[in-house]
This record gives sequence, C-alpha cells and structure tokens, in this order.
Amino acid sequence: MNTIGTKTIETDRLILRRYVVEDAEDMFRNWTSDPEVTKFMPWPIHESVDMTREILTEWVSYYDDGGCYNWGITLKGDDHVIGNIAVVSKDENMCSYEIGYCLSRVHWGEGIMPEALKAVIRYLFDGEQDLIRIFTTHDVRNEKSGRVMQKAGMHFDGVLRAVKKNKTGFYDAAYYSILRSDLVTQEQYEALFMELHPNFFERDYIASLPGVIISSEQILRLQEFDPHIYAKELPPSVSFGFYEGPMDEIHEAIRHVNPNWVEFFKEGNRIYCGRENGKIICFCIVEDFGEHVVNGMKWKIGGPGCVGTLPECRGRGIGLTMVRNVTKILRDECYDYSYIHFTGVAHWYARLGYKTVLKWSKDGFVK
Repeated sequence: MNTIGTKTIETDRLILRRYVVEDAEDMFRNWTSDPEVTKFMPWPIHESVDMTREILTEWVSYYDDGGCYNWGITLKGDDHVIGNIAVVSKDENMCSYEIGYCLSRVHWGEGIMPEALKAVIRYLFDGEQDLIRIFTTHDVRNEKSGRVMQKAGMHFDGVLRAVKKNKTGFYDAAYYSILRSDLVTQEQYEALFMELHPNFFERDYIASLPGVIISSEQILRLQEFDPHIYAKELPPSVSFGFYEGPMDEIHEAIRHVNPNWVEFFKEGNRIYCGRENGKIICFCIVEDFGEHVVNGMKWKIGGPGCVGTLPECRGRGIGLTMVRNVTKILRDECYDYSYIHFTGVAHWYARLGYKTVLKWSKDGFVK
C-alpha cells in the first residue's frame, strides 16, 4: 500500500500536526503523567518528562520513512499539544489500519476527540486508495472511548474476550470499524443511480408524475443484514418461494396491485411470491443490477423490485416477510448490497435495516 505519511490536518477547531521533540513537556503535563488518562493504556505512566522526551525523540525519527501516521492534537491559535492520535497497527494484506488516541483530561467532554478521529479517518481514506477498513478498540470498561467511536460514525462490530492486554491485565475489547464504502457521498450515490437507471428523468412516465411526489432510493449492506431483525408469526397457510407457474396467474395478481407493473414480469425473470392457501397474495422481482465501482470498491448489487401485496392481505407482515426472505437470498448468493428503487414507503423497508441514500422528484434529485 502506498502511504502518504503524517501531514497537517485542519478541522473547525483543531490543528493535527507532526510532533517536535520540544512537545515533550506538554505531553508529559497533559497525558503521559496522568493516571486517569493512562488508566486503560498498554504503556506505563511516565514518571518524568525525560521518559516522555525519549519516546518522543523516537517518534519524530519515524516521520522520515513516510509510513508513520502520528499526530499531536492542538487547538487553533494555541500550538501546545493536548492529545495524540495515531495509526497504531497496520494489516496491509487486509488493507486495514487501527487507530489509537488519548486526550488531556482538561478537554474531556468537549467533542475534540470525535472531531480529530473523523478528520484522520477522512485523511486516510482520501490519501490511501487501497485502504478498505479502519478500526478502533477499547477496554469494555472504558465506555467514554466507545462514545468517541460512535460519535465519529464508526460501526460497533462486537466484543472479543481477553484479546488485548493493558496495565490491568488481559481485557475484553470492544471493536468499532468504518469502511471506505461507509463514506459514499450523495454525489456518488447519484452517479450510481444513473448507472442503474440511465436517462431515468427523461422517461415519459417519470415526467408525468405529480411534482409533489418525492420518492426514495434505499441501500442495505448485506454483510450487516440480520434476518432475525424482523420475524412475523404467520399461519401455516402462508408460504413463500420462487414462482414457476404460468405468467397469466402472476399477472392477474399484479393487476390487483398495480396494472402498470405487468409489463415488467416476464418469462425468465426471477419472481418471488407469497401464497395463502395456494393463492398468490404478494410478489416481487429479484433483480440483478450487476457490479458497479463505488468510492473505489466493487459492489455486486441486487434487490427486490415491484414489491406488491394484495390490498386485502396488507397489514399482516406478509409483504415485509417476503422482502426479508429475498434480502436473505441475495446475501446468501454473495451480493454486496440490496437496493430498493422508487419507493414512497421508506419507513417500511427501514424495519429491515434499509437506509435512504437518495430522494428525488420528477425534476431530479432532492438535496
């Protein structure tokens, strides 16, 4: 992996910069000598400023090879270092970096550490195109550190027992991560939309929509999908599966929901449906949108399309169970994302974990 090294980062309130040996006294005063700040650290408390200076001299020498990421945190207008943030481990084979940090107790609770962490995450992803994952960990007893990770937009991955060691001994570590794909911008989602649906806003049926209608596009990263998040108790008379019957039968059910959809249900489509006592009561097309490169990562995208439930069968959880089943099928078939297109019921899909990434009207995207 190509590295860009430690360069100055500026945020609204902070300057993150390289250390100089003269920072030793600030470091010693602000965190290396403080038993509260160092309580959960793997290194011992510094007994003298000379101990801090010796380590800092070594840190400064690492800048020369360009592969070191280690910043002193300062407030704008005040060049005294009040904390540290650094890449503390690298797994280049897995394109993954671990970040560690600490901050003077005087500045706890001011939002400084989440601000610094978000800035470093963006710096690393912007600068290293091969980097896929950034993660952080904390002793489960250090809940304040976990809140920093949450505020920085990181995803809680779980707890590994007795996996790390600090001054208190082996400890259970909570892991948080953020992926390059988590930082996709609206503009990138717009570009993806136009790849999936070329010339979309030029289509006659879109131009004919009332101007007040706003529709949503939703995404679910399938590695994060939990099929147990929605479990509806349905009677034995309700069953689900891929449709293998004559098209006339499925077309008849579709006409009761939206006659305009009949043209989309053709021989060769993968059609999934629910039945009650043998009668079709809900249906959708299992779509394959192919592979697309988004923010430097290849996404294999599928999704349930033209989702419908007969009016007399709504409100029972049947349709959402069908979508849940199709989402699980896509995950099991190694799709990366499930995509919901052109919906006015975003809250409905949200119950399965789908997130709205775009909104649009007939006139274009809604910011």
